[in-house]
This record gives sequence, C-alpha cells and structure tokens, in this order.
Amino acid sequence: MSMRLNLAKIEAALLESVRADPALIGTILVNDGQSHAGFSRETDMFAADYRILTAIAEGRAEAEHATTKWRRCYPWLATATGENGENDIEGYEFGYGPAFVLDPVQVTAVAEGLAGERWGSGAGFEVLVAFYAAAAREGKAVVGGVN
Repeated sequence: MSMRLNLAKIEAALLESVRADPALIGTILVNDGQSHAGFSRETDMFAADYRILTAIAEGRAEAEHATTKWRRCYPWLATATGENGENDIEGYEFGYGPAFVLDPVQVTAVAEGLAGERWGSGAGFEVLVAFYAAAAREGKAVVGGVN
C-alpha cells in the first residue's frame, strides 16, 4: 500500500481559512477540481513516497547516530513532514494521521533547519528542501499530511 507525503504552499489568507475550516485541507491536497485563492496545484504542491522518505531518514540516522529514531536525530525533517505532532490540526485526519499546518515564520525556520541538517546536499531530499526554501522566499504557509 502506498503512503504519500503531500504538502502545499498556501497564502496566509488561505491559512486562516484552513484553521477555521480544516476540511479545506483535503480539498487542497487532493485533486478535486476546486481552486483556492492563493494556491496553484501546478507550482505549490510537493508529493513524495513517505515510506522511501522514512527509510532514507532511518538509514541516515543509523549511520550517523547508531539509531533508527530519525525524528529525534533530525527534528527539522520531523517538523517538515508533520512527524513531530506540534503543528497537527486537532480533529482532522488525513489518511494516515492528522494533517498539519506551518505558518510562514515556521516555514522559514524549517527551510533553514533542513539546510542545517544537510538534507539538501545529496541526501535524497533536495526537492523537499527546495520546496520549503521556495515557500519561505514567497512568504507562504504549508499544509500537509500523509495519505
């Protein structure tokens, strides 16, 4: 069974709408034909195989820290993928757990943190790092989840 990490860059105004109505997360992350102000499916989406992502993170944690507990070793990657639980949307499940949101300030911190954890330098996460760097440059928030 496939597990996909889905992320979307959204404008701050849409973030407020998402917080008021968490069901919008599903319409943003799943192609339902609806469009939302401040969001373009072509330029603002990121998707990756979540099982491959976690396998790479576990392998790197084991090689660098002698543990497979990657969420503890790489807290910025855990935040970027919604694995730390701190930014979950309570009461809204998206496939394999809660959806999460990061405001523009958090997105900037994540972009810098991923670079600091060296995920953008041949670690297999260059596209994820580029996604967060672009969101930070654009002043956007991020919503995400695994389905």
